Amino acid sequence: MVQFTHVNVFGTCFEVTTRYHHLLPLKIEASSLRCSAIDELICSQVTVKKITKPFRNSELSQKAYLELKLLKHLKHENIAALRDVFMSPEDNIYLITEHQDASLEQLILSQPLGETHYTKVFLYQILRGLKYIHSANVVHCNLKPSNILIGHNCDLRITDFDHARIQGTKVTEPFSEIQCFRTPELLLGECTYEFAIDMWSVGYIFARMINRELFSLEDWKVNSLHAIGYPPRSMMSGIDDANISENLEPLLNTRCKPLRCYINTTDLEAMGLAEHLLAFDPKARYQANQALLHKYVSFYHDPDDEPVSEQRWSVSDTDYVNLPVDTWKTLILSEILDHHNKQLSSEVSSKYVMVEMK
Repeated sequence: MVQFTHVNVFGTCFEVTTRYHHLLPLKIEASSLRCSAIDELICSQVTVKKITKPFRNSELSQKAYLELKLLKHLKHENIAALRDVFMSPEDNIYLITEHQDASLEQLILSQPLGETHYTKVFLYQILRGLKYIHSANVVHCNLKPSNILIGHNCDLRITDFDHARIQGTKVTEPFSEIQCFRTPELLLGECTYEFAIDMWSVGYIFARMINRELFSLEDWKVNSLHAIGYPPRSMMSGIDDANISENLEPLLNTRCKPLRCYINTTDLEAMGLAEHLLAFDPKARYQANQALLHKYVSFYHDPDDEPVSEQRWSVSDTDYVNLPVDTWKTLILSEILDHHNKQLSSEVSSKYVMVEMK
């Protein structure tokens, strides 16, 4: 029987199996907390993410289920790999992923990346990972520097799929609760999650790498409109939220500064790519595969080494939020068991190969 140990991290109790020790806090959010730990089984550092009380309601259960399913199936060099998963006796879920040394947010705050080759290397890897994610018909919906992890050799991993949606899923959250950067189309009442949302986030991340003091996340929700322009009055009628409409109305007569006034770069290729990523019209915004063809990252672009997903998800795969919480729990436990069985099978196969080689 699996044994658990309790570790207090910043006032939060982590119930982890005994193979994990030396837990140290990495990131704290409302519904989850992330720590580093030592995995005794593989003698290596890992990241432990606690999903707190996912069975409080059906919606939270569905989010936990989708995140687990995605981490199990999205296998790519630029996505944090799932190493282990378990449910504690207190019904909290723990996702164990490979560990990286720092987040992109930490790097940006510690030293400006500016127009260095690191900016190109990191941007290319983000786009490479997104090409794979989008090919699976998945929208990450929460891309930001703190959800992008960097290793000591500059390898980049996209993490935290807790707000991910299948492309085409209806937007049901109130505007104020949407976790991703507020894109113009969401501001104007877009009713489905589309890939363009992630590309807008990439544009913000790119601008932050070039110009560390661009805007804070909160400021960007409003100030981004100063940089890209405002919707014509004919589009204002599509805004359902009265508060948003009221805040936008006085801005319509404001003269917008060009984007180059907000991004401090003399690199015309960088500015050109930023303008394509931050296009007001989502249909004009670059997709990941288009951005990978841009001259700014062309040195790293290799179409033979930019894989796509073999599985393509559809809305119908996850469109059953009304299931009872107990059913969700059974489904999640089944996914956990499936993961462990596949791990065991892989370990047995590896040992068999080693014996055969001897």
